[in-house]
Amino acid sequence: MNKKFKGVYNRSSNRAKWWDYTNDGTYFITICTRDMKHYFGYVFQDKMYLNDLGKCVLNCWFSIPHYYPFVVLDAFIVMPNHVHGILHINRGNDNTKNVDNNKEFKNVSGSLGSIIKGFKVGVKKDANSLGIAFFWQDGYHDHIIRTVSAYQNIANYIHTNPSRWNKDRFYNEF
Repeated sequence: MNKKFKGVYNRSSNRAKWWDYTNDGTYFITICTRDMKHYFGYVFQDKMYLNDLGKCVLNCWFSIPHYYPFVVLDAFIVMPNHVHGILHINRGNDNTKNVDNNKEFKNVSGSLGSIIKGFKVGVKKDANSLGIAFFWQDGYHDHIIRTVSAYQNIANYIHTNPSRWNKDRFYNEF
């Protein structure tokens, strides 16, 4: 990288170094808005009410299998300043192997990173068409779901997220 940036853009990845994100697998994803700004609607009486951009987020999420036919979507929720979702990558690959090098976490075509990038770009385009100055937080959070009980707990967490909004770690009043 150019010396003038002096490592400013050198962010470490929070991806599992032992996992190849092109592998088949079940993933819990959280994507936040920049500065945790409320872009997608509001929660009232334990229910999430989507605004126009929130509806675009929902549409973009459910469009993922159109672009990535090997992806099966599962539990999903749009919150005022973030989204949670479970998705399954299912190409029929053997996902029991661990790897030492997973292509340095670059957005390899069909990898989890490229899927999330496509989703984020789609929402950003919709925001632009609505005249909304919208920004995602850089990156995303992922968790590789490896057991049925973990899946059940995470799916329950997603479904009940609006009822716990004021206790959520992403909660803020603006």
